[in-house]
Amino acid sequence: MTFSLLFLISSTYSQSKKSTDSLSVLERDFHLQLFEDRFFDTPSLIAHENVYHFSYGEGRFQYSEGSLRHPQDYKKQNGLYLETASLTALKNTNWTLYGSLEYLNTRKEDIENNLTYGIVDYGSPYYFFQQTSGLWNHQNYNFKVAGANKVNSKLTLGAYLNYDTNFYFRKNDTRNELTALKILGKLSASYQFNDKHLFSVVVSNEFYKANSELSNKFPENNTELTADYYLNTGLGSYIKNLDRGFDTKRSIPEVQLQWFLKQGNWDLSIESDTKLGTERWIDKNILHVEENDERTRYRFMDQNFTVFYNRYKANSLFSLNLNAGYLKGDGKVWQETSAIYAKNFTTTSYRLATGATLLFYNRFLNKVSFGLTYHNKEQYDLNYAYTFDYQYIDPQLTLGLNKGISKKAAFFADISALYHHVLDVEHDPFAANNIFVDWIGNKIADYTGISTINYGIKLGTDFKLKNQNRLELSVSSNYLKVAKLSENSSNYYSKNDDYLNLTTGLKLHF
Repeated sequence: MTFSLLFLISSTYSQSKKSTDSLSVLERDFHLQLFEDRFFDTPSLIAHENVYHFSYGEGRFQYSEGSLRHPQDYKKQNGLYLETASLTALKNTNWTLYGSLEYLNTRKEDIENNLTYGIVDYGSPYYFFQQTSGLWNHQNYNFKVAGANKVNSKLTLGAYLNYDTNFYFRKNDTRNELTALKILGKLSASYQFNDKHLFSVVVSNEFYKANSELSNKFPENNTELTADYYLNTGLGSYIKNLDRGFDTKRSIPEVQLQWFLKQGNWDLSIESDTKLGTERWIDKNILHVEENDERTRYRFMDQNFTVFYNRYKANSLFSLNLNAGYLKGDGKVWQETSAIYAKNFTTTSYRLATGATLLFYNRFLNKVSFGLTYHNKEQYDLNYAYTFDYQYIDPQLTLGLNKGISKKAAFFADISALYHHVLDVEHDPFAANNIFVDWIGNKIADYTGISTINYGIKLGTDFKLKNQNRLELSVSSNYLKVAKLSENSSNYYSKNDDYLNLTTGLKLHF
C-alpha cells in the first residue's frame, strides 16, 4: 500500500527535477548517502537544488554468523528487510515531500549477558543482563516523513517526523520481552541571504520509551545466580533481585545550525549539532507514592561539527567530509538510605573522521573513496575505581567498478577493505571482584583489544526498464578477520575467529 502510494505521488504529481534515473548503481548509492548525511537532517534542505530526487522499493535477505563479535551481540542472525522511499517535488506547488517505510524481521541466536537487546546509546551504562543465552526475534517498523515549503525566494520552512517501533522477544524463553518506541520531530528554516550564502536552523526533540516485562519462570538446570536478573549501572556496579521490569524513558532536545556557501563549481557547508539528553529507568516494583521509583538517571551532552566540500565537473564529482564529535555523560543511582542520587559513572568520548570520494560518471572506474576514523573512549566507575579506556583508528579504501554489458544492462562491483587498528586499551577493574568482571568486563576488554580486517564486496547487475525505471539485483558480503589479538587480557578469542555477513537484494527505482 505504501509502495503504491509513493509510486502514485512520484509519477503523477512530481515535477521535473534532477533525478537518479540516469545514474549507475554506485553513483545512485553515493548521492542517496550524501542526501542522508548532508541534507536530510535539515528538513528545509530537502528542496535544495543539489539534491537528486528518487523513488525506490527494495528487499534484502540477510544472514550472518561467526565467533568474532561483541560478547553481548548475537553469534548468528538471519532475517528480511523491506524498504520503500520517495523524494519528490509536487507539480505547480512550492512543496517538496519525502516519505519512507522500513520493516525488519530477524532471528538472533546465542546472545549472553544482554537482555536490553542491543548496545546502549549515547554512552549510557544501563542495560539488563543475565548469563543464560537466548534465542530472540526482533521486529522493527520505521516510518519517516518530511516536507519543505519554499515560502518565497529567500525563506524555506521544513518539518520532519520519525516514528520508530521495535519489538524484541525470546522465542523459547519468555522471561523478558521488550517493546521500544522512538518519536523524533524536527522544525527547520533555511534563509537564502544571496546567491552564495544560505543559513539554516533546526530545533528538534527525540522521545524514547521502552517497556520491559520480566518474569520469574526460570528454565530447568539453571542456578539462582545464572537465572537472576541484573540491571547494569556502571563498570562492576549493578542492581540485583529484579522481578517485574522497568520503564526506560529518554528525552533529547537538539539544536542544529548550518551555513551553506556556493561558489562557481564548488560548495561548502559547515554544521553544528548539539544534543542534551536525559535517560531514566523507572522500577515497576515500586508502587507506593512515597517511594522514589526512578532508580537511575543518566545525563549527557553530544556535540558534533561536520564539514562538507563538493567540487563539480561535467564528468566527475569530488566530495570531502570532516566530522568531529564529543560526548560527555554522567550516571547516577538512587540511594534509598540517604534519599539522594549518587554519581557513580562517567564516560567521555572523542571522534574524528574524514572521508573523500571521487566519482567518475559513466566510467569503468566509477568510484574511488578513502576514509579515516579516530575514536577515543574513557569510562570510569566511582564505586570500584574501575577504568576502561580505549582508542583506535580505522582507515578504509573503496573502489567501485561499472561496466555496460548491453544497452539494457550493466555490471557493477563495489570492493572495500577496512583495517581496525587498536592503539591502546586500559582495562583495570581495581576493587571490582564480582560477576560483572567475570561474565562481561574481561570478555569485552579482550574483544576491544583485537585489531581486525574487514573485507567487503558487492556484486550485481543493473537493468534498464521502461519509463526510465531501473531494477538492481545484488549480492554482497562482509568478512571480518583477526589481524592481531589483544595483548592486555586473557584471550577469549583465537586467531582463527571470524565473522561473515551475506546479503542478497532486489531494488526497483521508479
